[in-house]
Amino acid sequence: MILLMMTLLHLLITVGASASTPALSIKSPDGDVIDCIDIYNQPAFSNPLLKSHELQEFPTEMPNLEIAAETPNWQVWHTTGEKCPPRTIPIRRTTDISHSKYPKPYYKSLADATRGHKYAIGFIRNGGPIYGTRASLNVWEPLVEAADDFSLSQVWLASGSFANGDVNYVPKHNITHLKFMQRDAYNNTGCYSTHCGGFVQTSSTIALEAAITRTSAFGGPQFDITIQIWKDQSSGNWWLGLGRNMELVGYWPAAIFTGLADHAEKVEWGGEVLSQNSTGTNTILQMGSGEFAEKGFGKAAYVCNILVAENNQTLVPVQDFGVQAQFPKYYSVKRSQTKGCGKHFYFGGPGQTRSGAVRGTLASALLLLGSYGYDHAFMRMEKLWKR
Repeated sequence: MILLMMTLLHLLITVGASASTPALSIKSPDGDVIDCIDIYNQPAFSNPLLKSHELQEFPTEMPNLEIAAETPNWQVWHTTGEKCPPRTIPIRRTTDISHSKYPKPYYKSLADATRGHKYAIGFIRNGGPIYGTRASLNVWEPLVEAADDFSLSQVWLASGSFANGDVNYVPKHNITHLKFMQRDAYNNTGCYSTHCGGFVQTSSTIALEAAITRTSAFGGPQFDITIQIWKDQSSGNWWLGLGRNMELVGYWPAAIFTGLADHAEKVEWGGEVLSQNSTGTNTILQMGSGEFAEKGFGKAAYVCNILVAENNQTLVPVQDFGVQAQFPKYYSVKRSQTKGCGKHFYFGGPGQTRSGAVRGTLASALLLLGSYGYDHAFMRMEKLWKR
């Protein structure tokens, strides 16, 4: 597919996709390689649904921002001092240096997508129109022992139902990664990050799946990352921003969704773990800090400063939300309210008791994002086991 038209900066640009040689490759201290890929040749445009898509470089409307000092070099590769050139985006290299292949689905079925998952979350599921959310997610380094398991914290927006096969969602954050995209109840589509051919990245400074430099300390300094996902009313695209100063990362185009093309019906925040139990024995799989929610600030993971845009499409502090922990014996959730954090909640836990598995080497926290099995959009921070 060829590039049809290019216009000036800040305008919508008609784009195509082709294999792309990196303009620059940056070797990160943690061993990752960050490739700087031409913004018009990113994997998103290999998606057939985006064949004639026009790149939106900036949202039509920007939300009100809380101006605050940002932590410099909050991804490990930033510490090199190298930057991607203008008009390129940073992509963490996996195996394909061209980063242009449109992958097969990450999950083969709904059963495959949900087996072994456990949650401790806050939520709004009233079925009414939801147009965005913002929340600050506490960053920890949970222990994940088995190679096939993960622990994450996330924000996601969703619409549709599994029964109708039209679940769409958008996510976000354990923040160690940022990933993802899926649109048909896990039946045929879905994978993580820019590899999905769905999320259109516009940032030249944030690399999805690249490791984060800071985490929280038990009983000590706390670190969190603010995530915002909102619908641009003019284009219909769902935008993602990170940090209190709202660094624009990119967007999920309206064209890849069905239900989310108009609005979300639910929003969720909190923790998720996946235990594949591939060894047949219990392994260590912590959520959040590895402590139960009841431990509170400085000891348990939190989701703070929660905003939601509903009928008036303006982000306002959340008035009420539910909480749910599927397995409170292993992972819990507890609501709280303070002047500095508003209505918020704590979540997490140690998981099941270890039963003799061999310990692996832990990976650092990463940013993952995607769109997934309902109409969903989400942003995740994830902790993975690394060989």
